[in-house]
Amino acid sequence: MREQPAVTHTVAARLTDYDGQKTVIFREDDRVLVGNTFNSRTELAQSIGTPDAKSLHSRYREALAHPLSPHQVDAANAPVLTVREPSVRLDRLPAPLHHARDSGAYITASIAIARDPDTGIQNWSIHRLQINGPQTLGILILPRHLAIMVAKAEQRNEDLPIALVVGLPPGYLLASQAITPYGVDEATIASALMGAPIAVVRSPLYGIEVPAESEYLLEGRIVVHARDLEGPFGEFPRTYGPRSPKPVVQIDALYHRESPIFQTILPASREHLLLGAIPREVAILNAVSQVSPHVEEVILTLASGCHYHAVAQITPRHAGEAKNAMLAAFAGVNEVKRVIVVDADINIHDPEDVEWALATRVQPDQEFSAFAY
Repeated sequence: MREQPAVTHTVAARLTDYDGQKTVIFREDDRVLVGNTFNSRTELAQSIGTPDAKSLHSRYREALAHPLSPHQVDAANAPVLTVREPSVRLDRLPAPLHHARDSGAYITASIAIARDPDTGIQNWSIHRLQINGPQTLGILILPRHLAIMVAKAEQRNEDLPIALVVGLPPGYLLASQAITPYGVDEATIASALMGAPIAVVRSPLYGIEVPAESEYLLEGRIVVHARDLEGPFGEFPRTYGPRSPKPVVQIDALYHRESPIFQTILPASREHLLLGAIPREVAILNAVSQVSPHVEEVILTLASGCHYHAVAQITPRHAGEAKNAMLAAFAGVNEVKRVIVVDADINIHDPEDVEWALATRVQPDQEFSAFAY
């Protein structure tokens, strides 16, 4: 990697070339960047000790039902705190430019960890982070749990302390995407997914519990009422998210391991899409199971960004069960636009098999339903 634009673009080009195939490592002097850390559902499943995609869903459901508290270690036993940089220079991080029209370099693989100002409960989430300057980032915050914490802090006219951790096993990233009620600490889901309590350490400046095994830790604050232009940025549907004013993160300290490895996630890659797919699929699976106990499996399709089109495989026992399953799937995740329900003999991981079922087993005037919602 080098700072020249042509080489910066090369990172995304190489990750695209090997998307779904290989992990790619880029090196320049003492800077190391990795992407495509997993390339399939099976690789993601195996990273947390399960053999395949179906067992991954089962493991994730179990983790949501039986979270496990992490265990705290002191700073001496936290590799991420080995080195504190004397000054914060975000522009020296090996964060690449991902698309030709992106507004700049982005950090795409960090878990943002913040505390509720009232309860102290922590939240994990992933956000796109635009490097605005040596110590500042622009952050996209959707109307979810972190947005609630920011609103509470701004009502108090206070900054919200935040920790950004980069370089963790896929199971940690997967836990950060869990669809849970507000107030659930995703560290407990990460522990359950990994099969043992994960090690956490309090960050030196703000006392936020962060994974001790991270490669990098950036400590800072979401600055009260501050907004700056962020975007455009190429997103999961393979379209650009627009430029608009977003909250500003001021980074006050930067820590890392010896010889750290920085991670990037290429937007719309399998790595990106599957991290978002698994929690949504589990939410749909849970909803469909309430009306169709014989549901075998649910997936969100890659072509829909693992957001908009779902396929459910069931063994129906009575007339109308398939339609009930379809309606439940829409209720499970509100982003879903289309649901296809197929019999258990159809391989829902094979788009051609699903299309064959549509072509040979469906009468559109009788079996297609459209809803306005």
